[in-house]
Amino acid sequence: MEFLVALFTIAALVWLVPVLQSGRLMAVALLVLAVGTVFGPAFFAIDGPIQISLDRVLWGGMFGMAAIGWRMGNVTFPKMTRMDWMVVGIVGWFFVRTLGGGSVPGGSSPTARWLFYIAMPAGMYAIARIIKIDQKDVRWLTLGAIGLGVYLAVTALFEVFGLHALVFPRFIVNAEQWEFFGRGRGPLMNPSGNGMLISIALTAACLHFVYADRQMKVLYAAIAGVLLLGVYATLTRSAWMGGIAAAGLVAMTYSPRWVRVLGLMTIVLLGGASVMGLKEQLVQMKRDKNLSAADAQKSMALRPLLAIVAWEMFKDKPIAGHGFGHYYSHNDPYHNDRSYDLPLEMARPYNQHNVFLSVVVDTGLVGASLFVAWLLSLAGTAWRLAYEPAKKPEARFIGLILLGTMLAYIANGMFQDVLIIPMVHMFLFFIGGVAVTAKQSGILVTVPEPAFATVTRPALA
Repeated sequence: MEFLVALFTIAALVWLVPVLQSGRLMAVALLVLAVGTVFGPAFFAIDGPIQISLDRVLWGGMFGMAAIGWRMGNVTFPKMTRMDWMVVGIVGWFFVRTLGGGSVPGGSSPTARWLFYIAMPAGMYAIARIIKIDQKDVRWLTLGAIGLGVYLAVTALFEVFGLHALVFPRFIVNAEQWEFFGRGRGPLMNPSGNGMLISIALTAACLHFVYADRQMKVLYAAIAGVLLLGVYATLTRSAWMGGIAAAGLVAMTYSPRWVRVLGLMTIVLLGGASVMGLKEQLVQMKRDKNLSAADAQKSMALRPLLAIVAWEMFKDKPIAGHGFGHYYSHNDPYHNDRSYDLPLEMARPYNQHNVFLSVVVDTGLVGASLFVAWLLSLAGTAWRLAYEPAKKPEARFIGLILLGTMLAYIANGMFQDVLIIPMVHMFLFFIGGVAVTAKQSGILVTVPEPAFATVTRPALA
């Protein structure tokens, strides 16, 4: 396997020569995201003090390329914004809390968690902030997301229907890695993370459908259908919510007001009726091949227990938290609490199933405030890009894609600790950085391209 990976790397470097010569950081950043998703550490990694994988080597090379560009005068640093300082604060505070939580159980490394799930995503944000965005970059971003999403969706369908011979890379269908086996877990080995990335692609595909001519609408409608099937194939309720929210965002944006009101009422009525009528089926749905329907129902019962544990841990250390990556060093006594008359010990082996509870327990109010404030500021930036009348069509594209990304992130984050799902923060931070750059510096438009030539203002009235 190592020999094959070496050959693959050499071949990839040959194809990278034109990209490196052009100095287009957007292309290299998107390559980092694609390689990290498909050929991440689960595909190949060299273990050591710091685990090395193909995407992490590319990530380092990307910064080397940025340094060369800066030395040659092709890269300039923008004026720091409030959101930039928030990212600096998140990276700094989370690192401080990796050092202040005491010893950890063997096999876990808070520093590695900080490096791969906070620092590297922040690096993607930094690269996005120094890119001079033009309309070609927007097309690279949206079409790249769609291409990756189609691959993930088709792979998820192959997983669910048992067509394992068609799945690549092969580690995805390794039954020895039993968690989520039988669901569309994809190369991230997690159906929630897989569903979030497909939802980003779904947002982009819906936007291209709106802007395309009649013939291309057929193509993008088919792509959106495949992506929706891929979201369903995750067999994960939070992924379904994120996918529906992402597609609904575009539909609501470009529909007349009466259609939006009627659509919202229909969703509420049909959604409520479906939940009431299918409640037992949804709760008892068997999803994993190695997980019974009863076990699936038990997994839902864990969430209120974990929330109680999080509350008790928060009360003990509300300001600074127990330490980032130190949850299992401190959670054990809280599962022995008998004051609630609930089986809290059931949740002992599990991490928090909510990203916000996880952050507040690990980093306290300081870390949670920084993190939530940054997310809210990102949402405000995305909203202004998408809905301010004076914005260029390409800026609206970026704004709506960021909003779709955040909807999927929050939908999944309410039921999973998406912070520790591989690549999720890499995508969130990079798209967020692109949006901040687009708002601060604008987007260079030279010649109108077909995807944007007929773009009109979103229907807001």
